[in-house]
Amino acid sequence: MASGKSQLSNIVRVSGLNNVEKRSGNGRQSTATFDEDFILELSDSIRESLDRGEIGPRWEEAMGFLAAALRDEANKEPLMDLATIERGRLDRLVADITDPDKRPMDEPERYARDVRLAERLEWRWRSRFREHYFSIQSSRYLKLPKTGRLRGVERDFGINNPGEEWRIKDITTLQAIDRDAAFKPGHWWLNLACAQRDGIVDNPRETPTVGHLGGDTLPLLTGEEFEDPVLKDTTTYIRNGGLADMHVSLITKVGTVMRVLRGHNLNSPFAPRYGVRYDGLYKLAQYGQRFYEKMKTDRMFLILERVKTQPPIEDFEMVPRPSQIDDWGLYSQYAEEQVKKRLGDKGFLN
Repeated sequence: MASGKSQLSNIVRVSGLNNVEKRSGNGRQSTATFDEDFILELSDSIRESLDRGEIGPRWEEAMGFLAAALRDEANKEPLMDLATIERGRLDRLVADITDPDKRPMDEPERYARDVRLAERLEWRWRSRFREHYFSIQSSRYLKLPKTGRLRGVERDFGINNPGEEWRIKDITTLQAIDRDAAFKPGHWWLNLACAQRDGIVDNPRETPTVGHLGGDTLPLLTGEEFEDPVLKDTTTYIRNGGLADMHVSLITKVGTVMRVLRGHNLNSPFAPRYGVRYDGLYKLAQYGQRFYEKMKTDRMFLILERVKTQPPIEDFEMVPRPSQIDDWGLYSQYAEEQVKKRLGDKGFLN
């Protein structure tokens, strides 16, 4: 019978994970490291399915991996390290599998057995890593502003507009990246300042912009957006406010193809649940603006046509993924702590 270590290595290969040499923290050589992006994708896929009340098409693949990991725990030196568990969100995966509130509606015959497997693996990890396992979330929290999604960004207490309360720390924070390679539909950020840091916009405000890598970008963080009842991939965007909110510069951009970002405060069927998401290329087909005397407000109308030579928005409408939602929770906690440090508990409550 194959050992747990060789069985896990087989799962590594079958799953398309890398098996390359790495050096462990104690200086010893290990011949197994994991493709953490693949593990994270697998973990997110299962957690999404559980959120929908089902096990999903990758359940058997995921349980095969967890079963191999459990067998590997019987070895003197298990392959799975805490860093892989943390980055792959495997702690959150086993927690979701064992959560009775996330039991699938049509529970398969094998489900109870799989839950017991996840419980045993979680117990093994807790026993091996002890307090370090229980502090994984604290580790993620501490990394968030240093090397995580909020790196290079700080709170701007002079701004109160939703989604605009953050700024990059300095110009050297801007990332030197290939725009076309970096920004694929579904790319996601915590806020617009993080998007500026990565170069898709040139400021953290809800205004038409040209990123430092070039190209027009239109952030839609507030306002309303409606699907056209007749024309597919066509939407109408409406924004109320003062003249300064009317994006008058867009008059000269009619007919231009631009990137569209959507934020969670946008009233739209396409808005992400949290944060800011890049939704691909749209042509600005029409711009309109009108002042309503009775309401003493200006209103802007935009007609946007999605460029057809790109993946449909349904391909990434699940973004943010569960791991990104985890980060959003940490970000919300961090933002609250920043306000408390600045204003105190009384100021935070006000």
